[in-house]
Amino acid sequence: MTGTPAPGPTASPVGSVDKALILLEILAEAGPEGITLRDVAERSELNKASVHRLLRALIHRDFAEQIAPDQRYRLGGAIPLLAGHFERGENLATLFAPALAAVSHRTQELVHLGRLDGTSVLYLDKVEPERTVRVWSSIGKRAPAARTAMGRAVLAADGVHGSALDAYAQATAADMGEPGQSVDLARLTDVVEETRQRGWSTEVEENESGIACVGVALVRPGGRSVAVSVTGPIERMGTRRRTEVADLLREELSRLAPTGFQVAPPA
Repeated sequence: MTGTPAPGPTASPVGSVDKALILLEILAEAGPEGITLRDVAERSELNKASVHRLLRALIHRDFAEQIAPDQRYRLGGAIPLLAGHFERGENLATLFAPALAAVSHRTQELVHLGRLDGTSVLYLDKVEPERTVRVWSSIGKRAPAARTAMGRAVLAADGVHGSALDAYAQATAADMGEPGQSVDLARLTDVVEETRQRGWSTEVEENESGIACVGVALVRPGGRSVAVSVTGPIERMGTRRRTEVADLLREELSRLAPTGFQVAPPA
């Protein structure tokens, strides 16, 4: 990366803003461990005095922060806050409506869209088939991610593994107000790894007796992953049918997912 604006007509119209954005990119690349002032100056190809002044301005607006005791710099709290505001305004339900409708039409089963919300999955939208489905669900509902096909798909796609899965497993035991099975860390680890290897997840009678689900995650650069699931009675969603539905789900989402989203590839 270079901090020197390009010459001619491609140069930034506001040099100071361009330099500040360059510093934000450098801080993002450095990650949570942060980066020293000297290294920021070297990577941006700006002098240390200018870098220090720009960083102080970013800190003032909480776009950057200094980490004690070594005074390294990293992104501040305003960044995820902006991302959260953006995501809430995305209207994912509208963006995914064609894909959900196509999957429901082909499978004649209930289809959900969701994303992680803490240790839970938040149900963002659903499309019901023409035939009767004896499954209770509602938009805005939350369920432990570790116990749902959508949650497991996103955990695998986002590379959550090892001890990082423990909080998700514990959330299933704490969820005493809803019917469902508790999932321990060892089982969750195996389930997420299996999901990662084949590119789709499953849940069989862990949330509701007689009901099975298949889920596929979609990832995107710089944004949160989402998942789409197909839910139906176990008599229609046996082992062979779940594999068929998973292939169909990946096919339709690859074809109809909104721009920027990509079906999570198998390992």
